[in-house]
Amino acid sequence: MDEFRHQKAEAIRKAGNVPYAANFSRTHTADEGKSAKDGANITTAGRVMLLRAMGKMIFATLQDHTGRVQIAWKADEIDAKSFTDVEELIDLGDFIGITGTHFTTQKGEPSVLVHEWKMLSKALRQPPEKWHGIADQETAWRQRYLDLTSNRETFDRFQFRSLFLRKLREFYWNSAFIEVETPVLVNSASGALATPFQTHHAAYDLNMFLRIAPETFLKECIVGGYDRVFEVARVFRNEGLDPSHLQDFTMVEHYAAYWDYEKNMEFTEQMLSTLMKELTGSTVIQIPDREGNLTEVDFTPPWPRITLAESVLHGCSIDIDECETADDLRKAIASKKLKLDIPTEKLGRGNLIDQLYKKVSRPKLVQPTFITKHPLDLSPLARRNDENPAVTDRFQLVVGGWEIVNAYSELIDPVDQAERFSAQAKAHAGGDSDAHRKDDEFVKALEYGCPPCSGWGMGVDRIVALLTQQTNLRDVVLFPLMKPLHATEEESATMSAPPTTPMTDTPLLEHADYGHLLPAAHGLIEAHSDNTKAHLLATGAAMAALAARFGGNTDTWRVAGMLHDLDWDSLDKDFERHCGEELSAMLATVDAPEELLGDIRSHYAHRFGEEYPLDTMLRKSLYCSDELTGFIIAVTLVRPSKSIADVEVKSVKKKLKDKSFAAQVDRDQIGKCEELLGIPLDEFIGLTLDAMKEIAGDLGL
Repeated sequence: MDEFRHQKAEAIRKAGNVPYAANFSRTHTADEGKSAKDGANITTAGRVMLLRAMGKMIFATLQDHTGRVQIAWKADEIDAKSFTDVEELIDLGDFIGITGTHFTTQKGEPSVLVHEWKMLSKALRQPPEKWHGIADQETAWRQRYLDLTSNRETFDRFQFRSLFLRKLREFYWNSAFIEVETPVLVNSASGALATPFQTHHAAYDLNMFLRIAPETFLKECIVGGYDRVFEVARVFRNEGLDPSHLQDFTMVEHYAAYWDYEKNMEFTEQMLSTLMKELTGSTVIQIPDREGNLTEVDFTPPWPRITLAESVLHGCSIDIDECETADDLRKAIASKKLKLDIPTEKLGRGNLIDQLYKKVSRPKLVQPTFITKHPLDLSPLARRNDENPAVTDRFQLVVGGWEIVNAYSELIDPVDQAERFSAQAKAHAGGDSDAHRKDDEFVKALEYGCPPCSGWGMGVDRIVALLTQQTNLRDVVLFPLMKPLHATEEESATMSAPPTTPMTDTPLLEHADYGHLLPAAHGLIEAHSDNTKAHLLATGAAMAALAARFGGNTDTWRVAGMLHDLDWDSLDKDFERHCGEELSAMLATVDAPEELLGDIRSHYAHRFGEEYPLDTMLRKSLYCSDELTGFIIAVTLVRPSKSIADVEVKSVKKKLKDKSFAAQVDRDQIGKCEELLGIPLDEFIGLTLDAMKEIAGDLGL
């Protein structure tokens, strides 16, 4: 809180007025006031975005949801005290209401000459950079209200999202669908192949889940007699976080009795091509590709249709139809020397196919394309194909390398459904956390009889991101989930306490919080790392910046970075002992948890990769940062000034291309930032470089 602003609020109170009004009646919005004719009486309100005094006149800009309008006070047109109060009491960010007349300045600017004004809400904090916009991405996500106020492009983007949902609903209503609501808190995490969030219902004393999809409930609506239903649903999946995946997101699902997946493909083409025309005026639009470059895509029907097996075969020359078991497929993947993005040892055949497809096929699909006939073990709720029972009547719509729609002809045979649930339950018991859980209540509903039907789901965040040319889903979610920057003592105790119910799924960002070891980490560095001190501090700073970028615990990530090479000075270049017994003994002196040792060992992938995989964002970040921070230090030391302040992103990239410079640095490991972290190399270097510059003194650079 700004004390001077607070004093102004108190001065308003002492004068007998209220600095926080109950209401204000407007005759015009800002845009309407700006468009009015000269001489028109205007009563409007908004936030003060600009304020400047010019002798006997004071100009300001008011902003509301429609835009901005210039207002002006003239000393000889208003009460002297009121004019003085404008100078003394109004600050940027305040909300005020005004009454005046429309006029046009000599420079042709539509304006309102103020006759009366009123403070509606006194802002007690200084706005960011005089409303020039929120440049820091994390601030934009954490304080979206500032982003909305200062960046009109952001404001318009969320207006577009709202309009998209409105048009979507209208299309459904015009197609004889009705909207329904289904539970978020459920007994069985069914409806999709995904890892659920688990919670505990105190009143029932039951472990429960946040839904991963509304699918089974919507299908039960069809069992109950509804013909066509849809829901705009918030869903939750305790899985990977990257620019194209969020753990809680919005999707729309619909079900139509007597349709099959072919009819749903036709409906999809009709729906999206219609929405494109209504929202953008054309079926040809530009979207960002995987590198963030704009590319033109055409939503004019019909769209190409290829099977999943064909797409994988084209992508890596593996014929999944010839791989009858998960082990067969793992051998085929190994023979092609392919590395998937997650550990594959415990994956069933279906999820293994899915990961392979996402690796070698989906990223290459830019134009709207239907992927059809998914394997049976990848589709536990889909109907078997009549001609080939090994595949299902299913399709996905892929645009720009992103899956936008998933749909299929529904499985309505309760016996077949029960058998597939049992197979999925066995896979889950074997360690496949994404496998489908059993849902006996859903099977019971099918036993009462369900008509032929087809179900369909679309990620709202993804389609809106494409249409608004965003490469990160957080940019189309008003208030994306972020980890708190600072926790109270009560919150810290809650976060460090064991959960009230067993939680078997691996946390996304980090396996454990050990940020309390930060003071001890500094002591360990002083005791063991004379030669590598700068590298350890630099990596710690980079990791803290990445934690802030991805929503992790900044202290925990900093500790991992600071201690990842703690034993290096004592090894005398014996690489095989790195991260071994010496490091374990050092960490034991500060009672470090096993998770810290595991996180550190994960970055030494060639030795510990199988035992400690890169399965969290912390580990992936440490793996990429380790080589980059050392490289930046090397780049700094060859500059004439030996000052990191003089190092730029372009100079680091230039040196990366020079393979003879710092030849021992693994450039491929640095470049993995795009694959593992989902951020461009330029952004990764810039983020790391900025973090190191903030502690330049500690680094001696």
